Amino acid sequence: MYKINVIDLGIVEYEYGYQEMKKIHSTAVQSEENYLILCEHYDVYTVGQNEKEENFPVPVIKTDRGGSITFHGLGQPIFYFVFKVESPKVFYKKVIKSFSEVFNLLSDKIYHDFKNPGFYVENRKIASLGFRYSKNYSLHGVAVNHSVDLDKFNLIKPCNLDGYSATSLIKEGINVDKKKFKSMVVESILKNFSK
Repeated sequence: MYKINVIDLGIVEYEYGYQEMKKIHSTAVQSEENYLILCEHYDVYTVGQNEKEENFPVPVIKTDRGGSITFHGLGQPIFYFVFKVESPKVFYKKVIKSFSEVFNLLSDKIYHDFKNPGFYVENRKIASLGFRYSKNYSLHGVAVNHSVDLDKFNLIKPCNLDGYSATSLIKEGINVDKKKFKSMVVESILKNFSK
């Protein structure tokens, strides 16, 4: 059985959430348990390992995750996975399946794109994914735009994709309560990773 401890940090600064994720990662490696960390961050842009930092109206922080530049802000639930991973491919498929099942319940317009990792409505990005693996455990995770400030998000090209913009569940008319959405995702993750 794949036991998963769920921790909700609430609204935290990005640096605090990142440090907590690293601490929990160290604990997980020792205990061989799995942790799903939920949180939201105050306004910040984060850039992946291979990207340049640029000047924006809110802080820009370099991270050790994969992927390009993205925006985090209130109204964007984040799901950090500190899970034991034997096969990154199998792990990633289960993550995609967990979110796809929830999105499919809410709308038939949301799809996942393997080529440009993320979830979209047409050419509008609604969720970003970025992972790293260390000591057989995953780090980082999935950020979903529920009701986030899209003006700040759209100062950047989401994940540096030309012709794409950011959107949110609320902007797309998917009026699901944020707390309810988070519980649906957690339930789906627990189900898909219990197999």
